[in-house]
Amino acid sequence: MGLDPLTGTLLILARPGDIDGDTGREAIAARLTAIAGVPVEVRTWSEMDANLAVEGGGRVVGSDAEEARRFVCTSGFVVTDGTLSALTTAAHCPDTLNFIDHDGTAIPLTLLGAWGAHRQDVQIHAVPMPLAAAFQSDVEDRARAVTSWRNRASTRVGDIVCHRGQRTGYSCALVRFVDFAPAGDLCAGPCPATWVAVDGPKCRGGDSGGPVFLGNVAFGLVKGDSTSRGTCALYYYMSIDYLPPGWTLSYTR
Repeated sequence: MGLDPLTGTLLILARPGDIDGDTGREAIAARLTAIAGVPVEVRTWSEMDANLAVEGGGRVVGSDAEEARRFVCTSGFVVTDGTLSALTTAAHCPDTLNFIDHDGTAIPLTLLGAWGAHRQDVQIHAVPMPLAAAFQSDVEDRARAVTSWRNRASTRVGDIVCHRGQRTGYSCALVRFVDFAPAGDLCAGPCPATWVAVDGPKCRGGDSGGPVFLGNVAFGLVKGDSTSRGTCALYYYMSIDYLPPGWTLSYTR
């Protein structure tokens, strides 16, 4: 669910199988309108909310002790605790990861911590090399310096943001919700309405942890998606201001 501030409507996204056609949708909307005291619209838009699967091609590669197959995520932004520079990705990615360089070299990463509950989905890894305050952004793999950031309170419905994922590359779309609550227990329990959701159709497994940005401004890290008929209806990200205490974004002044 999420609030559309342009109309003041509370939007409820339901799986098609959970609603008995148009009649059921109207009945649910009327009941929720009476409870909430604001207009409610129910849409059968999202078939499934899920953390983006860590699979497919990418440059942050790891394995899970319980599974034999390889998992792939996307690295996000460089962060610092004032002493160390480190690399982020999503907390639901494997703890043991290698960074895959442009020449195919696997560089082991050292896990410093993971935060995967409530409004966070981020893990931080030390890298045995100097890290610049930059990220790979577009289809030509050119590094882009980070010069600033935008927190969730300053993000608006209708803003344009871009993201880069190892499966879908570079794409830009409109922010749909700034208070999105994914369905299910994807946040070590029910998710709070603190996630920012962006229109599809570009998101796929392997994009998890990737950077969300506009130009040189960092917005957040990709968590998951809502699919509709097998395509990306929207993806959602953790805002950069929800980095764990003690860690801040590295940027060029």
